[in-house]
Amino acid sequence: MNKGLQIVNASILALNVTFALTLGVVTLIYSFYLDAAPRIREEWSMVGLMTAIFTVLSLTSYAGFFGLWRQKSWRWPAQGLMWASLLLGGALLLRILRT
Repeated sequence: MNKGLQIVNASILALNVTFALTLGVVTLIYSFYLDAAPRIREEWSMVGLMTAIFTVLSLTSYAGFFGLWRQKSWRWPAQGLMWASLLLGGALLLRILRT
């Protein structure tokens, strides 16, 4: 069971880190071109917020993966935190993207 869960955790971690890094680069590029178009300035805060959300999701996913991988005593609370943060983060991202 733990092996399958490790694979799921590693996949979730990889996905969150990829999104966080990609959006971080987009945020950095947007910061250079804020005055180029009004739309960039309007979207910059949204992209920054999404970057922060994926960064937090990456950290909680890492805690869940590392705890399970190394069989730490805190692995199950870390798993709960990871899944709760994924649900909350997903809800926040949906709310942001719908506005």
